[in-house]
Amino acid sequence: MTPTLTLTDVSGSTLTEAVCLSFRLEKERYTPFTTLTARFLTSRSDFGNPASVAFRLDNQLLHQGVLDGLTMTKQKGMQTVQVSSRGFTSLLMQNQMAAGMLTGVTLQSLMEKYTVPGVTYESGITQTNYVWVKEGTSQWDAIVNYGYKYNQGYPYISGANQVRLTRSDGTSITIGGDALLSTGCGLDYTRMVSHIHMADADGNADAFSLENADATARNIARHRQISLDLQYAANPADCLAQKLRYSMRAYQGDRAVYPGYHGEDLERHITLGSFAAGYISRMIVTGAGGRITTEVHLYRDKFCNLPEAT
Repeated sequence: MTPTLTLTDVSGSTLTEAVCLSFRLEKERYTPFTTLTARFLTSRSDFGNPASVAFRLDNQLLHQGVLDGLTMTKQKGMQTVQVSSRGFTSLLMQNQMAAGMLTGVTLQSLMEKYTVPGVTYESGITQTNYVWVKEGTSQWDAIVNYGYKYNQGYPYISGANQVRLTRSDGTSITIGGDALLSTGCGLDYTRMVSHIHMADADGNADAFSLENADATARNIARHRQISLDLQYAANPADCLAQKLRYSMRAYQGDRAVYPGYHGEDLERHITLGSFAAGYISRMIVTGAGGRITTEVHLYRDKFCNLPEAT
């Protein structure tokens, strides 16, 4: 597979490099953007004023986003350019919404509050009654709140920059057991909250409380206090349940490493020999010395790979 790097400058002109020394592309289920670091050989001495970065494997666009940094190095007659970039969807976290109640909300209406270059969104998502926007809420946070009201799920980024609330159609990927370079599993309890307490409209701190049995069974005692969330004023228990579920994100899962890239993407189904099967929750694609390796993680938490979904 051939990696290529394209830089677009502020005037719209493009420069493409095709001799890749190394790259690392990562996507994660609860992170609303892809990250890329890449190093290429170049004959150029100047890249002008680059405004965006695109990375492709065999012409398949895997990353497109803002340029975070660019470094040019000349050593022993070899000149290289190294870039770091986050997908355009990272800007959804930096757009601040006006506080107040939004009624008749759809994913489209939230996405169109602020237009972000290169970002698309899933179509056909139905309307929900309202979304309450707290002071300082980002556009992405509003999408998260809407997503939970829509299907009690958590939004994610598909492709380079598409916001989705449901899984996209796609054939399952199968990696033979003999191709697996390594496999493993893991646990992470560091974010798991045992009890959450929410105040009522009068400020009574423990008006609403919920215990996380999964945490207390593991001898974890972490209490969190939050103010009244008007997003869930009609059903406070739903608010507490959502926050406890989120505190358990990525708390257990399987992982595997194997050669090549086979079209992996978040929430695409994959079978890893006889080791594991499920929907991809994290993926790290790396390349160096002409070899490409993919690492996938299959989270098994309250949003990913629920028992009936695998």
